[in-house]
Amino acid sequence: MTAEIWNSLKAFVAEDAGKPIVGRLQLTRDADLYHDLDMNPGRIAEFIKAWAARFGVDIGGFDPHHYYPAAKLNSGPFFATVAKSPFSASARETLGGRSLTLGMLEEAMKTRRWDA
Repeated sequence: MTAEIWNSLKAFVAEDAGKPIVGRLQLTRDADLYHDLDMNPGRIAEFIKAWAARFGVDIGGFDPHHYYPAAKLNSGPFFATVAKSPFSASARETLGGRSLTLGMLEEAMKTRRWDA
């Protein structure tokens, strides 16, 4: 069952991502939507909605700002956070976000709800 879920997820991501310009699309459970698959926070929100609809996952507990807090900052607070980042772990976390991986999506598909 796990292999079937993983293969379904990989097929969905590959369909959404399209063919890369160079090489092959490398999909692993550790692949992060933002850092590895180059999705911006707005695109991630759209992707998660489509993924949840396709696989019947309850995403009531999903908040994209938990994973990418910098996306909700206006330009002034964003640049202030950038200026603080060399000195502040929380500023670096705000800018870098938290991991949102394919493995997390796979786990949610198994339980049919977002718990991460």
